[in-house]
Amino acid sequence: MSVENNTISKTSLVSEVSSALQGKVSDSVIKSTAEVLAAQTTAYGANGSIASLVFYMKCQCTITGSGGKTFNGSAWGVSFPGGGALFGDVYTDNLNALYANTVSFTLVATPVYTTFIFNDVHGNALGSFQAGAVSTVSGTAGGSGSWS
Repeated sequence: MSVENNTISKTSLVSEVSSALQGKVSDSVIKSTAEVLAAQTTAYGANGSIASLVFYMKCQCTITGSGGKTFNGSAWGVSFPGGGALFGDVYTDNLNALYANTVSFTLVATPVYTTFIFNDVHGNALGSFQAGAVSTVSGTAGGSGSWS
């Protein structure tokens, strides 16, 4: 796994996320998520935070540019407890759709990077937050959230 500019390479990201989701969601959801993550090229600078209480996580991500919004989410899963700061980019090819249609997200956290994958009501990936992490949280979770 290589982390460049506070983000993980697309190849590593797709591999890590696909492995983390295996057995938790359908193969078709894994495939469509991998395709979206590999194809997205537009990046927006962002920072965020994560706090884990083992089975419950609070996640936040703020797009730092002019007019940027903040994502607030709550997720259930299993992770190492703790918290940390996140620095990276939000990738999406349609920022307005990301803001308007995000209802859920998947969290994949390791000691060196954290990814939030934002989904619509049908489970389609709308974009992702890919961040280098200064965090003790490590694990996988899913939950709900929105941008404001």
